[in-house]
Amino acid sequence: MPSSTHHVTPNPKGGWSVHRHGSQRASRHFATKTAAEAYGRQVSFNQQTVLIIHHKNGSRTSSDHATTDRPKARRRRSPPRR
Repeated sequence: MPSSTHHVTPNPKGGWSVHRHGSQRASRHFATKTAAEAYGRQVSFNQQTVLIIHHKNGSRTSSDHATTDRPKARRRRSPPRR
């Protein structure tokens, strides 16, 4: 697995942690998985890494690619011609 990934994993002491692949310490710790995912997506987008989300048992749930999660620019519509 490349080092350009972040992981949302369950913490053995309770809650959820966000950490970069290969690091021993978590970037941040959260009480809920939803909060950890939101923070992980933000960090992953800013650093253009892949976010891997894990189940409570540690197996992988899914992965998000930062480049595909970028919000698309809204296209401006010109007023109708008369």
